[in-house]
Amino acid sequence: MLKDDAKAVLADLSRKTGVQVPPRDEAQKLEQARALTGSLTDYSGDSPGDVSAEALAVDGPAGAIPVRLYRPSGEASRLLVWYHGGGAMAGTLDSHDVALRQLSSSTRCAIASVDYRLAPEHPSPAPQTDCITATTALLSKAGDLGFDPDRIAIGGDSIGGLFAAVTALHLREAGGPMPEAMVLLYPNTDLRPDRPFASLRSESGHVMTEESLAYENGLFVPDIAARSDPIVSPLLAPDLSRLPRALVVTAEHDPLRDEGEAFAQRLREAGNDVMHHRFDGMIHGFLQMDGWIGEAGDLRRLVADYLA
Repeated sequence: MLKDDAKAVLADLSRKTGVQVPPRDEAQKLEQARALTGSLTDYSGDSPGDVSAEALAVDGPAGAIPVRLYRPSGEASRLLVWYHGGGAMAGTLDSHDVALRQLSSSTRCAIASVDYRLAPEHPSPAPQTDCITATTALLSKAGDLGFDPDRIAIGGDSIGGLFAAVTALHLREAGGPMPEAMVLLYPNTDLRPDRPFASLRSESGHVMTEESLAYENGLFVPDIAARSDPIVSPLLAPDLSRLPRALVVTAEHDPLRDEGEAFAQRLREAGNDVMHHRFDGMIHGFLQMDGWIGEAGDLRRLVADYLA
């Protein structure tokens, strides 16, 4: 059953959607979709005062990849590299700024938020390439930045969780340094249009709909056949062994619930150390909703305990 605070967020999102005018063209449709995703900051609450941020950049295939590095007060030897959600066509460093400051404060971890390129201007594999490139650079620079190279984790929310999984798979194949842990919050893991997950239908309308997911996926991976490639659907990777230990978080009333839980099961079956936690009564994206949803704090504490 949906919890009351989640119901309040959904009601407000419905209000926002209701006042949008019908888009006159594809450009305005994209603008509206990005604005609605960006409006999740309305629910984020207060930014903690004990976290600082600095702008970094790493060299990427299409130029510099911006990275925002958060540091909690005091010493932080662990670094968490983060890939924000937004369907690969929305979301920014700013859309997750308060949520990641809150997460850094709660976990006492430094967090490097990667500003990867977005579709449709930069469809797959551009966002994945940026995440992989930035992570490789941060792993190599960990000591210079003041972090323990053996205490590096990667993670993301929604499509960012997919990028974390794809990055881990790439790093494993590359044979270089690997993160010690992964944190996947209500992740996409399968972008096929005919994926057989009941939650896509039963939870449609809770932050996302079947139609909005299809729209996002179409911008990110226009070629339907390409959506079976593990670089966009890591659930379909033939080999998921030898990956970092993983925390997989799902939400009961999330269209992505079933594919996230299927991925946790496949990771476990492949011999990985996996912790899965489902938040009952919760909706997609609630990491960013601390100002309205109390369970956002419970989520941060779960991540803090896992990375301690």
